[in-house]
Amino acid sequence: MIAAIFALVSLLPVHGVVVQHEGANRAIVRTDTVQSTLPSGIRLVRIPNGMQKLPADTGFDAMLDRSTAPWTLVEPVAAGPFAPGVPQPGRVISVQLGSQLPRALLVDQNARPLQLRTAFTGRTTLLSFVFTRCPDRTLCPAISGKFAYLQSHLDPRRFALVEITLDPPYDSPQVLRRYGAAYGARAETWSLLTGPGSTIVRLLDEFEVPSLRLSPDNFLHDDKLFIVTPEGRVGSIVDSASWDPQAALAEARSIAGMGSNPFERFKLSLLANVVAFCGGSQMAGIVMLELALFFVIVGVVAAGLWWVARVLWAK
Repeated sequence: MIAAIFALVSLLPVHGVVVQHEGANRAIVRTDTVQSTLPSGIRLVRIPNGMQKLPADTGFDAMLDRSTAPWTLVEPVAAGPFAPGVPQPGRVISVQLGSQLPRALLVDQNARPLQLRTAFTGRTTLLSFVFTRCPDRTLCPAISGKFAYLQSHLDPRRFALVEITLDPPYDSPQVLRRYGAAYGARAETWSLLTGPGSTIVRLLDEFEVPSLRLSPDNFLHDDKLFIVTPEGRVGSIVDSASWDPQAALAEARSIAGMGSNPFERFKLSLLANVVAFCGGSQMAGIVMLELALFFVIVGVVAAGLWWVARVLWAK
């Protein structure tokens, strides 16, 4: 029933503060700005019964349904301002190989609500984290560029691409829609997701993705690529943003039960294992892998020269 209702509405993630309650099911709240969509302001809203337990001056996160009069807060929870950091997996069940995707109510770039655990069931899904203001061309822009490549090589009936924002206070659905348009994202294949700040912090903990705020508009973060089976379980994890799109494509096709290039899959697995061997350091893992490949190439060339030298010497 809830899924059917959600299919008919659009929702906005909001953060705010309760000003005062107005009867049993209404409250006056102050909400922060939703970028490019809704200015900050004081509003009368409808509230579910559970929100009556939030006293005045309490901060909250919620989804805002603007299809009702007055507007309705959906799933409000007590929450402070968005504050990412080093993952604290002890507070949650971490996502590992074989895990189901976590439950989380999010919205896509068209403000359509979805439940992360079930929204992509039936399709092999490639999932990563980005934020639209990322200044490092080797991280978020590179990941989105690789997703653009994957989009052009995957059947949307069998595959889905998912990027979840690391910066929910700024990355509203409207902002994500503009960002996706710059990469040619098609909504039937590629979902760019945001949600209330407390939900995103919990997901970062569950997926074990560190994200540290460096300034109001920049984050220092690691990244991972998760490839999820059509049954909604994690089938592959790459602890690096430097994965090769052809290798990821091969791994996704294999997880989907389709034919794929085993050498490309080996490259993706090798990168993941080297990064893990280096304690999760992406840069150290990539450097070690490049050095290893360099020495392999040098060894092959040296062996070839030695063989040629022997043949020439024999003559």
